[in-house]
Amino acid sequence: MSNISRGIKNASYLAIGNLITQFVSFIGFIYIARMLGPDNYGIYVTVGAFVGLFEILLLLGLNKTITREGSKDISSMHTFLEKTIGMRNFLILTAIVVCIICSSFTPYELQTKLYIILFSFQLAYTGLKGFLATIYQATEKMQYISIFGIVNRVIFVSLSIAFLYRGFGVLALFIIALFSNLLTISANYFYSRRYVKFNFFSRLQFDKNLLKPTIIFSLLGFVIFLTTKIDLVMISILGTSKDVGVYGVAFRITQLGIMLRNVTAMAFFPIFIKQFHTHKMRARQLIKYSLFFLAVIFVLSLVVSFFVEDIVTILLGPEYNISGEILRVLIFYLALSWATLPFTTAAQATDNEKYMLIVWSIMAALNIPLNYLFFIKYGLIGIAYSTLVVSAIGLFLVFRITIRIMKKQKHLV
Repeated sequence: MSNISRGIKNASYLAIGNLITQFVSFIGFIYIARMLGPDNYGIYVTVGAFVGLFEILLLLGLNKTITREGSKDISSMHTFLEKTIGMRNFLILTAIVVCIICSSFTPYELQTKLYIILFSFQLAYTGLKGFLATIYQATEKMQYISIFGIVNRVIFVSLSIAFLYRGFGVLALFIIALFSNLLTISANYFYSRRYVKFNFFSRLQFDKNLLKPTIIFSLLGFVIFLTTKIDLVMISILGTSKDVGVYGVAFRITQLGIMLRNVTAMAFFPIFIKQFHTHKMRARQLIKYSLFFLAVIFVLSLVVSFFVEDIVTILLGPEYNISGEILRVLIFYLALSWATLPFTTAAQATDNEKYMLIVWSIMAALNIPLNYLFFIKYGLIGIAYSTLVVSAIGLFLVFRITIRIMKKQKHLV
């Protein structure tokens, strides 16, 4: 099977799985947002966004490093897993403790702080889920990533609807999320052993050869956070919980498109690694893919933008009218994000993630002050304007830097 065919097969498994997962999540999202209302939904989103800040301490870039090394030789993958699982467990504990400590210094109400303390244990699931997914990526068994994702969302959404219907509130949602995560990560671990067995309780080790790319990948993930999800944290500080709820709806819907983009990148990542490990690629091929994504997603976004305000109001109610207005602008961010996919995947597959770190750092440095200035000038929709400006600059930088560096290194011709 050709590289392209295998990549499409992997992407199809992930895309179909994520479509089902996102469909189930979307049903839950609509019900949760309607039942909680903008204020309580804003608290729910704020807690999730704040806890997400501390994912940087998990060094999630470790997963990409393991995938890259393990994809080269599956028979030795257990070695990389055992070298890193001790560090993964240590980082999870560290992230939870730091999150809890930092929550005490926030301007949030006591109830919100207590929710943060409870939900900080979500960091354990985040760390382990990605770690185990490296096994399925390297062995190209992508369907199991999708299966466990679907099961997790079905459990969470069904229980959330049942408990909200019976009058429970935000607290129940966090408890249900932790329960569904514990259940699925346990099943995930035991099933992954069919493909690669490793000692979960291996001692703590720090391999410098693995640590350097891990830190770069992790910083890359963090600066990406600073250009995306930090918007919600900033709104929670600059505005009200209702503002977070209103913007959070628009943000949540656009994340459906970003999710599909990311699983496509995940599916092609091992393919790109193997391609560049033995062959070169034409630069115009990457450009062609980028322009294709840009054109297709832009046209789709344009069509959807004419109807999105009415759709949001119908699905979520008049309380979320402003969400539709924001989404009409924010949706065009998807085209810019998808257009970067061929370049970012190629760069990471050839050990050039440090250059992506530079690009995203520039974007993060622009995003935070622009968020503040545009929020003061335009209100909530100003955050969407900021996202579009920063994403356009990012696309240009990714294109220029990736082509120049990879041509110099002879990866591209």
